[in-house]
Amino acid sequence: MNSNTSIGAYLNPDEIQDVQARLLNMLSEEVLRYTGYESSSVPVETAQSLFESMLYCVTAYLNTLPDPYAALRTRDLQQIFYNGLELVKQYVQESRALLKKAKQTRVETDLIAYNHTIDSEIALLLKGYDPRFKAQNTTALSTVANISYPLFKDDLSVTGILYIRNYLTELIEENEFCAGYGKNYIRALLLTHGVRHHLDYRDMQVNIKELILEQDKAAEGSSV
Repeated sequence: MNSNTSIGAYLNPDEIQDVQARLLNMLSEEVLRYTGYESSSVPVETAQSLFESMLYCVTAYLNTLPDPYAALRTRDLQQIFYNGLELVKQYVQESRALLKKAKQTRVETDLIAYNHTIDSEIALLLKGYDPRFKAQNTTALSTVANISYPLFKDDLSVTGILYIRNYLTELIEENEFCAGYGKNYIRALLLTHGVRHHLDYRDMQVNIKELILEQDKAAEGSSV
């Protein structure tokens, strides 16, 4: 099942309205939880964010099922939401483990964006992540805007913890790929790229794997 699929892909317009209506009925409880049971009223923007967070959790769980349509028709939506919330929390734990592995497999480089992403940016996103009330977000800004190092293959169709989890999984794969090349070789590639573009290579936002693949392709072409 595609982890990027939205509820709308499973339902017709009438069914979508029905699900939205059921979620809105559940929203009042989330508003009470959000305010610590001190108020049943919040600004419209806050209510919208809470609704989107619920929808995110529901969708995350449905995307793990073999037949999401059947689940929406036969299961209690509140239980689907709770299952989704627990799944999102699980993804947070998985992402913390992935970050640890990313650090263990890291490339030895002076590339600031790469090191800053691994050493602080991802950890800050995870620390600030709110599975219950802001599952669709990581910070007030977009997740991508808070990550300096660009991936070779980046899935921008997902948000929240799914994006972070996907990012770390891909970063680890890229780290393992780069492990087949020496530190000095990678540094030479970065240095050459910086000279070509009149930049200090340490300040560049460039993907290491991409540079390696470009060099491998160029080497293959010159040997033909």
